Amino acid sequence: MSILFYCENDDDRLIEQGLSKKLPDEQLHAYPHCPNPAAIEYAVVWQPPADFFDGLTGLKAIFSLAAGVDHLLNHPSLPQDVPLVRLQDAGMGEKMAEYVLYGVLHAQRRMTEYALHQRAEQWAHDPVGFDAGDCRVGILGLGTLGQIVARRLLDNGYAVSGWSRTEKKMDGVDCFHGSSGQHTVVSSADVLVCLLPLTDMTRGVLNQALFRQCKPGVFIINLARGGHLVQDDLIASLDEGQVSGALLDVTDPEPLPAGNPLWQHPRVIITPHVAGPTQEKESIDQVAANIKRHRQGESMSGIVDRSSGY
Repeated sequence: MSILFYCENDDDRLIEQGLSKKLPDEQLHAYPHCPNPAAIEYAVVWQPPADFFDGLTGLKAIFSLAAGVDHLLNHPSLPQDVPLVRLQDAGMGEKMAEYVLYGVLHAQRRMTEYALHQRAEQWAHDPVGFDAGDCRVGILGLGTLGQIVARRLLDNGYAVSGWSRTEKKMDGVDCFHGSSGQHTVVSSADVLVCLLPLTDMTRGVLNQALFRQCKPGVFIINLARGGHLVQDDLIASLDEGQVSGALLDVTDPEPLPAGNPLWQHPRVIITPHVAGPTQEKESIDQVAANIKRHRQGESMSGIVDRSSGY
């Protein structure tokens, strides 16, 4: 009954220690300490190193300490026949909703323009911007997190459209799916939010072709993955005026290297992947509950469909 744990950001060992307390009957080993790799039944990971899965021949499930699993699906030695389980909203949704609400307010009240005026030492009035009800926010990705964000925006009076790969319904949200539905959401948005999983189908989706479908002056918010964005296309669209500004919580690569043109672009705000930090307690509770379910022969929640990438 062994668990192997690795989390790149758990320097204070809060998650590791929390799992030990929640699962007192399990033996938890912190990588690289693993006396008997073949006895490991569960792996709990975030950004595991290349050799993490070597020798783990007895794995029964792999748990991601994030909602996204691209860091695992792209792992060179990920076992192909073991269930992969992601976090479902483990406290990240409300944090992401706050972040998006800030970005939408920033765009609605034209704060990018006022920041430029400040740099130029100009006391200049711009149009006030939209009323909330006249500002349409388009959300690409209506999964668990996307729906939480949509509800927060609705609660604050914004018009909300959402796109998902498969058909979904939400009260108060204009929901679309399929390629034609994506165009409808993109072309009507004053603010476009990316909350898609990163898959082969969605990589590079925020590109010049998509920006040209948008209203002139659209504001882009990306808090999904840096791989969704074609950086050169965004910069060109910003410089042309097709895109008025961007709030980017994710980049490719991370950390964003010094000297990258995004750092100094006057219409870009960058934050270091902090929009929806994993909440330790909620994450520990979810992983522990799933391991207990599996031990009891019950189905686990959050199992990833590898063919779709989430």
